[in-house]
Amino acid sequence: MKKLLATILVIFTVLALLSACSTQSSVTDTQWQLSRLNGKTPLAETTVTLNFSKDAIGGSDGCNSYGGSYASTNETITFGDDIFSTEMYCTDEIAVQSQAYYQALNQTSVYTIGDGKLALMDGNGLVLAEFVTNQN
Repeated sequence: MKKLLATILVIFTVLALLSACSTQSSVTDTQWQLSRLNGKTPLAETTVTLNFSKDAIGGSDGCNSYGGSYASTNETITFGDDIFSTEMYCTDEIAVQSQAYYQALNQTSVYTIGDGKLALMDGNGLVLAEFVTNQN
């Protein structure tokens, strides 16, 4: 009986450790702030956010608000061709970063989540954008 109880305890411990080590979870109902775009830190005067609901995204590109659709299954993700944004005036430097951000979204096919971080990657595993949990 003690041996059976010990075996069950070991199994539950291993399962708990495996689930704690898992870095994959759903993006639904999460909010993120951009920390790296194409390997570079975003412009200091900008805050780029990416917020997921059940089937839509929204946020700020550092100057304008945007929204659109996405689809995700397991670790794959695609952003819709319907992404739209407001059209406020932005400096040229911010506009270039915004365009690079939208291009990264369009090239994304895989994501990972772990330790309060989200990484968007292309089909070859190249990290296009990295985010940290947004507490706002």
